[in-house]
Amino acid sequence: MRNNLIKKISLKMCLEAGLLLLSLGMGIYFQWEIANLIFFLLFVILILHPIASRFAAFGAISFLVVTAILLAAKQSDWAEISAIWAYYLMIFTAMLSFSELQSDENNATIAKDK
Repeated sequence: MRNNLIKKISLKMCLEAGLLLLSLGMGIYFQWEIANLIFFLLFVILILHPIASRFAAFGAISFLVVTAILLAAKQSDWAEISAIWAYYLMIFTAMLSFSELQSDENNATIAKDK
């Protein structure tokens, strides 16, 4: 049973878990707010396992709309937080878009060589 467990746990999984724990430790050390820590951990996860950039873009647009609504409702503290989250999601969108472009260029180069 122990050998089966060792076989299932790959080096990649261990490195990813270690990186996430290191990121969590960094957030605790620098005393980040919980929301900022969650966004940072999400950023690390998206670097390791990218998704389509349209999902992050949808989130950014949604938070920008929420920011405008909160400003109209005179909730400036919540609007500021919402704007910060929209900014984070814009960064995620840019990072994911660049990785999509890079993978598209690699696929085009491979197809061209064949």
